[in-house]
Amino acid sequence: MSEPTPRRLGRFSKHEPKLPSERDWERSAVLEPRPGPRDPALVSDGGGLPFPLAALAGAAGALDADDPAVAALSRYLADPEAPQHSASAPWKRGSTAPAAPPPSLDGWRLLARTDEEALFGRGRPPQLLTVAVRQDGRRRTWAHVGASAGEQLRAARERIRASSWRLDPTQAPQPDDTVLRVLVKEQTFASGQRADRRVLVPDIYVDENEVVLTLFVKPRPGYQTGDRNPETPVRIALAEPLGTRQLIDGAVAQYSPWARPDRASSS
Repeated sequence: MSEPTPRRLGRFSKHEPKLPSERDWERSAVLEPRPGPRDPALVSDGGGLPFPLAALAGAAGALDADDPAVAALSRYLADPEAPQHSASAPWKRGSTAPAAPPPSLDGWRLLARTDEEALFGRGRPPQLLTVAVRQDGRRRTWAHVGASAGEQLRAARERIRASSWRLDPTQAPQPDDTVLRVLVKEQTFASGQRADRRVLVPDIYVDENEVVLTLFVKPRPGYQTGDRNPETPVRIALAEPLGTRQLIDGAVAQYSPWARPDRASSS
């Protein structure tokens, strides 16, 4: 199954948020994008490590049950509500009742791993389940730290998920434009604050027919409330006039079971 087709800019919600003033646009940052791939090198569902789309290709191989990270996954699958600091699996704990068999790991695959973290997945978008596990630095034991299901796969860069954007609805792009006025909607919680001075250098892919622009916002430090994030005005400087190319927001990754792994993981 595949994600919905890329959203083409120009169709907006009937309930528009408050738009920036011309003074806001004059003060907005002007960013020069860096070249990027048509398809993201890494994606994330927000539940753990970013991973290449190619990690979802092919059949899931057998996981090593003796791997401490895999054991943490098994403990979570056996009892998602149990405290995850325990190093012993539920089916190995002492009990007067017959021991339950270990949960099946069929269909689960390793999507990404570092020395201290691992992300496992089962299924494919839009029915992808993921479980993140992490090693405790002091105890040197692995435990579940998060799980997600049905979340969008977004392009990821330096562990930051891409934020969505749209064109300034008051100014339609023209073929000779070399600067785009875009409104960025931050992906992560930001206590209802704009992302001024936190929008990073965007990624851009340009060919004869498309301009795929992917924007990333550096998260605010510390605890943030889930208040609705306002849109942030940003100007994007193009290396050449837009022409008749189609503008596409590259934030949401488009998974396809027929995608070539080498293309999905290219950088």
